[in-house]
Amino acid sequence: MTEPQLSRLEQLRRALDLGAIDQDTYDAAVAGLTAQLTGNGAIAQGPDALAVGAGGVGVGGGSYGDINTGRQLTAAEGAQVIYAEQGATVVIGDAPVEMTAVDRRSALGRYLQHLIGQNRYLQLQGIRSGGKVVNIELDRIYVTLRATRQYAQRAEVDWLAGEVALAPGERQRGERDRPASDTTHVTVNEALADHRRLVVLGDPGSGKTTLLRYLVLLYARDLAEGTGLVQEKLGLTERDALPIFLPLRQIGRYLAEHRPRDDGTEGHALLLQFLAHVLNNERIAVPVDFFDDYLNGGRAAVLLDGLDEVADPSLRRRVSRLVDAFTRAYARCRFAVTSRIVGYTDASRLSEGYATTTVRDFSLDDVGVFLAQWHRLVAIGQMGPGEPTEALAARQTRQLLDAIEKNDRVRELAINPLLLTVIALVHRDRVKLPDRRAELYQEAVDVLLGKWDEARGLPESTILDDRPFDLSDRRLVLQQLALTLHEQALKEIDAEPLQAVLARQLGGAVADPRERDAAVARFLQVIRERTGLLIARAEGTYAFSHLTFQEYLAALAVAGRDDYVEYTLRRAADPWWREAILLEAGYLSTQSKEKTTRLIRALADAKTEPEPYHNLVLAAECVRDAGANRLVGDLETELRARLRRELETPVASGRFAAMKTLFARGMSPKAATKRRIAAAEALGKIGGGQFWTMPHGEPEWVSIPAGEFAMGDAHEAHRVYLPDYAIARVPITHAQYHRFVQATGHAPPEGWNGQRPPRGKEVHPVVYVSWYDALAYCRWLSEATGKSIALPSEAEWEKAARGVQDQREYPWGDPLDATRCNVSESGFGDTTPVGIFPNGASPYGCLDLAGNVWEWTRSLWGQDRGKPDFAYPYDPNDARREDLAAGDAVLRVLRGGSWRGGHDVARCACRVCDRPYFRRVYGGFRVVLRSAPVS
Repeated sequence: MTEPQLSRLEQLRRALDLGAIDQDTYDAAVAGLTAQLTGNGAIAQGPDALAVGAGGVGVGGGSYGDINTGRQLTAAEGAQVIYAEQGATVVIGDAPVEMTAVDRRSALGRYLQHLIGQNRYLQLQGIRSGGKVVNIELDRIYVTLRATRQYAQRAEVDWLAGEVALAPGERQRGERDRPASDTTHVTVNEALADHRRLVVLGDPGSGKTTLLRYLVLLYARDLAEGTGLVQEKLGLTERDALPIFLPLRQIGRYLAEHRPRDDGTEGHALLLQFLAHVLNNERIAVPVDFFDDYLNGGRAAVLLDGLDEVADPSLRRRVSRLVDAFTRAYARCRFAVTSRIVGYTDASRLSEGYATTTVRDFSLDDVGVFLAQWHRLVAIGQMGPGEPTEALAARQTRQLLDAIEKNDRVRELAINPLLLTVIALVHRDRVKLPDRRAELYQEAVDVLLGKWDEARGLPESTILDDRPFDLSDRRLVLQQLALTLHEQALKEIDAEPLQAVLARQLGGAVADPRERDAAVARFLQVIRERTGLLIARAEGTYAFSHLTFQEYLAALAVAGRDDYVEYTLRRAADPWWREAILLEAGYLSTQSKEKTTRLIRALADAKTEPEPYHNLVLAAECVRDAGANRLVGDLETELRARLRRELETPVASGRFAAMKTLFARGMSPKAATKRRIAAAEALGKIGGGQFWTMPHGEPEWVSIPAGEFAMGDAHEAHRVYLPDYAIARVPITHAQYHRFVQATGHAPPEGWNGQRPPRGKEVHPVVYVSWYDALAYCRWLSEATGKSIALPSEAEWEKAARGVQDQREYPWGDPLDATRCNVSESGFGDTTPVGIFPNGASPYGCLDLAGNVWEWTRSLWGQDRGKPDFAYPYDPNDARREDLAAGDAVLRVLRGGSWRGGHDVARCACRVCDRPYFRRVYGGFRVVLRSAPVS
């Protein structure tokens, strides 16, 4: 063949690979390397000629854009053919090819096979045997995520309306069941089944992206092969739904480059244009109207990943509105959107009826399932199937599980899916596991960059000709690349700027430009093919395999700067930098106590902050990552004291005065309370429980002197005398209950990660505890302390809430003030840390007696919810009222209201009842200290 003919053949091959022509068209064209005109077409002759058929459009040789007209397209060299009708002529290079057929099924097949290929394997690699990568099938290792589901807003409004319609006496008989009252803890599969529009929130590495990739894989295989996997694996009823997967970080970048300003006309069509742009970049040819039938018919699963990864807040809000528009346009389709929790703020929240579910950490059972499958699949990849393989995998799993269970800090890391994968990788390389995040990432990066190959005697990949370029050299180059990306708030980079960054880093070792370019190419090949740290997202686009690796490597680059403190302070207010700053503190703690302390103290003392307590909270979390014993002095105690002072600082009393004070500081009451929540949770993370003492978590007691008080509502008020006693200032927390679970082996509440409380909720009141659980806790704490500790009677509870001076409605007096407590009107939608409403204190100084959680008492109600057997007046000498052996048939009294109840049931006099064996998401307890034992 002549040179032009060879060039022509290559062009035809490329068109076939792209799907622009089918096999028959290719065969016919190759046979004669000519194109014949049929119908009303035309033939283009020569490099500048133009072929235009009936109703077609001609594109000159200089055009590189996408031109659509109806369903016909003629494109010259440099353009990409997306679709052409049968009988049209497509010009490829300088010669036409007739489209003999348009096979939409083959386009669908290509699209689905592309999705399957992209999502088939676990993304984090680095597992090798004899130089060969061992791929792990995602669907064989995926562990169903557990989550916490939020209630649908409409259902909640309807419930509240019904509650308001009840008479006060009816409300006292018991809290009406709300929608899905006891199903807040679910699997993500259940959340998907209940909500066709779902936002999945989670911490870094919690499995959000892996979830969407798993969904893409199941939907694509279902449609391609009729496997029924969507119903079998997910429990969803839809069939033949087309998966559409879009990383939202890419649309942010697309808008910034192509539509930098919102002209007010943006709608759902813009997302379709972006989808075509993504497919074009990934060289996937499909018809122009390929998605229309699926979207319009409600037969698409639209999966949108990483809303928080649109780093610019204003751009993120714009993307959210685009997603809302797309949701309205195709309302019958399924939508799932993922985001980190910190990136899903009020301004960027989706508004089109999206429910929200938050991914929970792995339980220890989940950890065991994952590790068993991981070791088995790796062993099969290295040794092949068989009994020796199974035995080796089982032994490795037991060894690693033992290491995790014996080390609290490693266990805290292992419940994060990404970190668990990293732990598994590191454990294969070194038996002893580090117990801090930064050290674990350091080991993981070292394993991925070369230790794995070195340990097995594999030849070191050559980067520089005949010159050493070891693991540390590779890490330094990647640190600067990560920092470059992070400084620009990017998660991926095109090939050309990537090569420029690498060339600058390698420039000191290679002077000759040609040698430097060759070294860059070799470096990219090694990092991409041999480590799994840097991956190709699409043609010509690269990214770190997980954002956390980028954050860690950027943190190392910052820690190595002379001005690391000043550099960090300039970025401390930016949520994009939060993880990198925490990892920087963790890394510095392995290098220098002085440098670590200097950074954390500077963060705590910084004068400017985006919101109250932000700097103290960030500094406290840095202490957690670094470790108190790796700091100069007792910085942890100092920070704890400062956080306590912040929590104990009262807001001006009176609702008007409080509002005036808060708005003068630029805060709404809810925003101010959220800051107090953050401060309290940070205090909990560094072990700063302020309302109990060690070692058993004994509560801080409030003394209640002997005497009479007015009990009951106005129409049933009566005087009751009680001897002196003491009551816990706040409800029992997860952290306190954890000590009981550890000491006794008592079954943990729902929502815990094995034997550990939910991360971040250590100082929230414990929930999902029955009356029997609370009684068992009291008996354990009595034995541990040698004191008589019990559940309060309802009279003891009400006196502590109301005092003796008046018949106040609420612990602070009258009227209702939702800034003083956590009830449904407060809008938090969950428990809050104990003690963060000091202005809601009772006359004795007790906190959280209105709202947050319903609190068990030892008092009996009776067997009929509608008619109490133990009515007023209350007789404290009637031993039957507090009979601890009354059994399951008799309901027990609860007091105080909850975050899910309205203000009316949070009154001092309101009493409700429940079965003693029931465990509720809104039910907890506090305890009393009595001079005589409770029988």
